[in-house]
Amino acid sequence: MNKLSFKILPSPETNDHEVRILIDNEDILGSDYLGIDPSIFFNQDNLDKNGELMIARCCCGVDECCDYPIIVTITENVTWTDKYGLNLSFDKEEYLNLINRSRTDYSWEDIKRRVERLTSDVLKHSKTKYNYQFKWASARINDKQITQCYSNNDDQLLFNLFWDGHSEKNVIQNAELFLNEKL
Repeated sequence: MNKLSFKILPSPETNDHEVRILIDNEDILGSDYLGIDPSIFFNQDNLDKNGELMIARCCCGVDECCDYPIIVTITENVTWTDKYGLNLSFDKEEYLNLINRSRTDYSWEDIKRRVERLTSDVLKHSKTKYNYQFKWASARINDKQITQCYSNNDDQLLFNLFWDGHSEKNVIQNAELFLNEKL
């Protein structure tokens, strides 16, 4: 059995973070790939189910450019395979426990990433009156603002919430107010 662990690091090239995949304490992504941002990686449906799982992105940082997909198969154990011959096997209970712990471990977040998550938690299922669906929130675009993106096909709408730039104070309240008054 292999031993899986994760290491979350800042990714200055892409202005986000990356999940480095460690197998038996060795980084299997090497310098060929960037890890997926934790907010995306740990929200993938197939992390703890059978199916395709994206474990890395191209070094350019653009999602869907030379991504690294693997196939997760869960039986009495969990296996990761790919078209290049990767074949890893994990203890099912250890694997699922690690995934569940990692999904709720926010110790890597700085204040900007924390307010993005809190804002997204409030807005994640919201739509505008013209059927634009909430996609993301970022506090890394404009100083003292949380930008929200709503999209409908290839069209986007951006909205900004003001915040003090250094604390969580009123972030959830402001997002709920935006949800109730602006949408």
